Amino acid sequence: MKIGIITTSFPRWREDYVGAFIYEAARAIHRKGFQVKVITMHYPGTPKRETWEGIEILRTKYLPDSWELLKSQGGGLPEVWRNNPKARIQIVPFIIAFLFDVLLYTRDCDVLHANWTLAGAIVWMNYLLTKKPYLVTIQGSDIYKATKLPFVTSITRISLGKAKKVLVLSQALADKVNSIGVSYSNIKIIPNGVDTGQFMSLPYEERANNIIFVGSLIERKGIRYLIQAFANIVQQFPDFHLVIMGEGVQRTECEELTRELELSENVYFTGPQTQKQVSEGMRTAKLFVLPSIEEGLGVVLLEALASGTPIVASKVGGIPDVVDDKVGILISPGNPEELEKAILSILNLMPDDWNVLHQNARKRAEEVFDWARIAQRIVELY
Repeated sequence: MKIGIITTSFPRWREDYVGAFIYEAARAIHRKGFQVKVITMHYPGTPKRETWEGIEILRTKYLPDSWELLKSQGGGLPEVWRNNPKARIQIVPFIIAFLFDVLLYTRDCDVLHANWTLAGAIVWMNYLLTKKPYLVTIQGSDIYKATKLPFVTSITRISLGKAKKVLVLSQALADKVNSIGVSYSNIKIIPNGVDTGQFMSLPYEERANNIIFVGSLIERKGIRYLIQAFANIVQQFPDFHLVIMGEGVQRTECEELTRELELSENVYFTGPQTQKQVSEGMRTAKLFVLPSIEEGLGVVLLEALASGTPIVASKVGGIPDVVDDKVGILISPGNPEELEKAILSILNLMPDDWNVLHQNARKRAEEVFDWARIAQRIVELY
């Protein structure tokens, strides 16, 4: 059986962290004995076609390399659409080129599996012409943005309604998809997974005094609340550092806030990192923080679990499906005071108590979110 994975986000090169979880899903499905072909968006300088570990990859070119802007910043297409008027114009040629490639290169596929709503619309259009069955996974921010535009909401409702199944990462996303007219009977909750073999788990004594954030530096990730909270935390823990891994339109603003709060010696902005660097950062930190205002699920949470790193995160979207009081603390979004209190609660733990959270986190990753388990649930639907 051959599966075509259709996605607007995918690693641009080996070890790239962007869309890495889609590649991990493709690998896990391939290991189950399925042939896998991926069709994704081209990025300037990357090859149009290549093969990774037996997985065919085709990247749709929609303009000359120097003109392509749709992957020009962190946060995905919704952020590009909001912040870059020039990039908005490129959506039309991309959709045309993307549909053409899906029509041309998935003729030998038995099932198409789209990720995000735009890819879902593409496989629906393909279905109108070919009757090729498809599934759609809703990852999070796409469905929230789509429902703010009437025309896009209508297309999303139709394309999801024609899917054999709509996969969502959490109950919160299931409720959101249902709210636009998709029956719960056609919605299946299957979270993303994590390759636990790629993440090591170290005890308290072998960790650095680091608090880590990994993600796009955009409004909905709530970075400024973390920096504000850390300004007070560092007064009690002056030897601790906040490591911010990622890139996005708010980086300059966050760096300015760091300087205003006189935190430059304790806050590090690393920029975009490879999977290996993220893994290293996760396993050597004593706490992972995700202060999101809006979140589908957050693959970084699963990576923190696999690293055995305790978590403080916002109680929004699918985050409560991952984080409970056995592995960390949930807080209200947009509240630096509550965030500060939760972080201090973890930092003040005795090593033995910290190690309990550490062990629970790793166990939860292995027993619930390992890609081998998640992929089995997906291939049963295929």
